[in-house]
Amino acid sequence: MGGGTPAKRRYVDYWHSLNQILNIFAAGLTFGVFGPALMDLAEIYSSKENDIALTNSMRALGTLAGSIIGGYFYKFMNDQICMFIVILLYALSTVLTPVFSSLWILHVLAFVGGFVVGVFEIGSQVRLVRAWLEQSAAALQAFHTAFGVGAMLAPFVAAPFLSSVEDGVRVKETQLWIPFGIFGVVFLLILLSMLGAYIVDPVGIHDSKKVEVKETGSSRKTFENLLVSLLFLYILFTVNTEITYSSLFSVFAVKSPDLQFSKSMGAYLAGVFWTTFTVGRLLSIFAAMLVDIPTLLYISHAMLLAASGLMVAFESSALCVWLGTALLGLGISSLYGAASGYCFQYFTVRHFHVSVILVSPVMVSRIHGARAAA
Repeated sequence: MGGGTPAKRRYVDYWHSLNQILNIFAAGLTFGVFGPALMDLAEIYSSKENDIALTNSMRALGTLAGSIIGGYFYKFMNDQICMFIVILLYALSTVLTPVFSSLWILHVLAFVGGFVVGVFEIGSQVRLVRAWLEQSAAALQAFHTAFGVGAMLAPFVAAPFLSSVEDGVRVKETQLWIPFGIFGVVFLLILLSMLGAYIVDPVGIHDSKKVEVKETGSSRKTFENLLVSLLFLYILFTVNTEITYSSLFSVFAVKSPDLQFSKSMGAYLAGVFWTTFTVGRLLSIFAAMLVDIPTLLYISHAMLLAASGLMVAFESSALCVWLGTALLGLGISSLYGAASGYCFQYFTVRHFHVSVILVSPVMVSRIHGARAAA
């Protein structure tokens, strides 16, 4: 990717890669906190939960826009500078989320945050693939796992600062600005690390190496487009299930007359989902070494069916909700990577494919968010 001795080059690659992984970790924090914080945000903005849930749609719309046009920024700007700018915007939008009281400002902040995610995910994944080449699959797996780690930790960070009501009496006011402020500090530390890496190695990704794209025949191209389209649809449904459950099931558990979870318990329920989700992604790395990818997909789908059946059949049982949530997180965790890895065996992955993968889930997430808020 650049000049210098092989040892120095490898050191710099590790530094750049760590920054990309930390970026997606911080994004996971902001995504994972939304479900547990939803009701407190409704209090801060004096709005209904359904109106706050529209934030999912605005964030998804922003991610869609960032995924579509984000690649153009890297044509005219050093990728390190571009990612530094968008991460700075993400940090500001995160810290300001619990500060204002106007709902339209919340939606603007959500759109900006989503747009940033779309832009920096393209740049981060391209840089990881260019840096590690044969080891790029492991690097990308670490990248996606870091998101799950952040999303897993966020509910536990937020839970102590949520408002609390006992017997109809408010015993604790929301302090939601504290966890969001903590996330802002995390972003600040990452930005400092990115600045240091840029000072040591200011070379942009487009200045360092050209992408070699294989020429393919028309029949091969048709097969590739068909496979990418099927992957698009598969990921569209998979990630939508993940986002919908993690964002809204905490509210269901609190509002359900049978379950009657407290807000803190609802936050911990979201934490359990993201914990098993992250553990599942880690385990899938080793599972792929023991079984082939189709078998891994079969096992994951069996877990999803078992989790859904358990919670539908015993919807009033708190124990079954906890078990079903844990099993759902474990089962759905490997689908994104396993399906992508399976399809990528059959064609050369290009920049276009990264955009497709990023666009597919946010489209259906936006539609669902608008429907849920209606």
